[in-house]
Amino acid sequence: MQSSLLLELVLPISLFIIMFGMGLSLSIPDFTRVARYPKAVCAGLTAQILLLPIIGLGVAEIFSLEPLLATGLMILAFCPSGATSNMYSYIFKGDVALSLTMTALISIIKPFTLPFLTYYAMLHFLGEGQIINLPIGKTILQLFVITVLPVLIGMAVRKYAHRWATKFEKYVKVFSVIILFAIIGGLIRQNWVHMVGFFAQAGAASITLNVVSITAGFLLALLIRLDRKQSITIAFELGIQNGTTALLVTGTILKEPAMTVVPVTYSLLMFITALVFGLSMRYLFRDQKVQTDSHSSDTPDAMVASLRNRP
Repeated sequence: MQSSLLLELVLPISLFIIMFGMGLSLSIPDFTRVARYPKAVCAGLTAQILLLPIIGLGVAEIFSLEPLLATGLMILAFCPSGATSNMYSYIFKGDVALSLTMTALISIIKPFTLPFLTYYAMLHFLGEGQIINLPIGKTILQLFVITVLPVLIGMAVRKYAHRWATKFEKYVKVFSVIILFAIIGGLIRQNWVHMVGFFAQAGAASITLNVVSITAGFLLALLIRLDRKQSITIAFELGIQNGTTALLVTGTILKEPAMTVVPVTYSLLMFITALVFGLSMRYLFRDQKVQTDSHSSDTPDAMVASLRNRP
């Protein structure tokens, strides 16, 4: 895919605005809430940091992706969570507080882990002689300025201008979805002639990564006996990747157009698969009363029994 003004200027500015909007929805309790949900938060973050890259590596190897596509897929796997996962948790009755907490924490952690993980992904797939220049310190600083700093600014605005922040936050959420589709649409338009080939190369791997990630998140939650709302949230947090950040790294920082193929493909497909998952959860647990707190109908045993009893 061709590098363009879209990736060089529009994407960084848009991501800054999106992360600022995320900050408007966060407060200090979102970071300290880990004490209330230690098992759910720790399991979710561990899965995002360790399990997702393992799944990504397995998918890349199984589909024998060519090195640049494989590296792009791994970078996407290093970019979990975001405002979109919070939105899906809200729509499909997940644990929104847990979703916000995980998103807040991973947003702070990601700028420091992503450059190192990206370097080793390139080393694995491209080989030492073909590694694209990635200055670790500069990359961490760039990611911090574009992703962490706007979150902190947004939180400060929320603290001192709460009414304005609450109102503006809604518009930024809509903007984040629109701008992601606009950027993807622009990239597709620029490379329309090659799009069939791009999807043929990356489509199957992208949807496999997405479906396996959502499934792994949900099964992990069941395994450690989280309740229904938390299980749905963990699934979304693992399956919905931050395609905007992945595009920033692949297209803007590394300036390697071929690496953007998987983030573009995945970002298109994840909205559909996440919607299917959310609707499936509504169907499977339609007889369980949606409540604010976890009661007997929301326990892991009740969930398993509900699943077994479905036709």
